[in-house]
Amino acid sequence: MLLSRIIQLCQLHLARLTWPGLLILFLTHYCICYIALRLAGEAHLTAKLGDFIYYCSVVGSTLGFGDLSPQNQPGRWFTGLWHIPVSVALFGALMGKMISVAQQALTKGIRGLSNFNHLSGHLIIVGWRGQQTEKMINLLLYDQSKTFSQILICESGAQLQHHPMQGHAQVFFASVSNFNAPEEQQRIGLANCNSVIIFAQNDEQTFTVALSIAGQVSDSSHIVAYLEDERYARLLEQHCHQIEVVRNLSAEQLLRSVQDPGSSQSVASIMNPMLGDTGYVLEIPHHVNEFCYGGLMRYMKQHHDATVLGISHCKNGRGMELNPIVSTVIRGGMWLHLIGNQRITADEVQWHTIGKEL
Repeated sequence: MLLSRIIQLCQLHLARLTWPGLLILFLTHYCICYIALRLAGEAHLTAKLGDFIYYCSVVGSTLGFGDLSPQNQPGRWFTGLWHIPVSVALFGALMGKMISVAQQALTKGIRGLSNFNHLSGHLIIVGWRGQQTEKMINLLLYDQSKTFSQILICESGAQLQHHPMQGHAQVFFASVSNFNAPEEQQRIGLANCNSVIIFAQNDEQTFTVALSIAGQVSDSSHIVAYLEDERYARLLEQHCHQIEVVRNLSAEQLLRSVQDPGSSQSVASIMNPMLGDTGYVLEIPHHVNEFCYGGLMRYMKQHHDATVLGISHCKNGRGMELNPIVSTVIRGGMWLHLIGNQRITADEVQWHTIGKEL
């Protein structure tokens, strides 16, 4: 009982020991040892500061190389009765403190309590729907031409208590109590993110989070929200014009598959980069001169083996015009929706060539 009580007291006081306090204890101990060894006549241990610190570290770490040691009786008495016991205790406290810090850092990362305000250009995924979200993240990581550097999963602690994808070095987890709180928005680096996907447990949560963060991202960031209820979708579009709303199209896909067999597979191929040619979006630089849609179609197919499905005037795709007539005027600032075997950038397109060909 007495021994266990002593152990509990030691653990309690070591847990309260701060880094400055531990540093003061080390400095005090080293000063006492230096003075005592000088008085004991151990000049070879104290003549050089480097030798003295080396000797004290060897004693405290219990390595015991033996190349430096007390040579007379007073020095050995002091080393046996004070230096070794106190040094071992201090080094034990130091190791315990370091292990505790490492454990706390690891636990914070797993439980989503870390600070991610240092991230920039990352993708934030709000919500966790098990295999659905995991599949989405795997598809995002599969894309070699992705525009983001890391993925940050954000979910409340009540819904998700631990990092769901710890094996991925590019995927992090943050447990967020309130997406409307400025300190939480800062902790997840919302202002510096590349884009946000809101895929919460239900439409109410998705709608609330979308309203909370709509005005907190940069102008270059893009927010996508998934909603199943058409009422929420229309309401979000009315209040947040910059957010792209993705609806549940299961009924439409089923109907189209009945009327046009195999159409569901074409849609899946466009959406899934693992199945070959896939869909992507390209913004036309604002300085590009006007040209016709027909010339753009020919150029993209001949030079990049890509097909232009349609055009839109805004980033979220609202008012998209699919399969426009060949004389449709295309100008800088528009967004092209294409299908190709690889993503191309605006710098790879010879825009002036399109105009000359026409």
